[in-house]
Amino acid sequence: MFSTAAAFAIYFRLIQTLGSVGTTAQAYLRVPIGVAISVVFLGETLSRTAWLGLACVVLGVAAMTIPARRPASVKAS
Repeated sequence: MFSTAAAFAIYFRLIQTLGSVGTTAQAYLRVPIGVAISVVFLGETLSRTAWLGLACVVLGVAAMTIPARRPASVKAS
């Protein structure tokens, strides 16, 4: 019960601070983090396609969460 309550508290705090897109994007990072932990601590090896897939996931999350650059405003003369 306490772990579920803690998870909900963290989830709603993330929604408040990151917004819905940022909160959803962090869920996609669970797989690359889990794979990285298995590579570091368990000595697992990955194929090239696995590395490519992980890179696509990380780039996709970055594309979703990095704010768009706004063009410099043009001052009226």
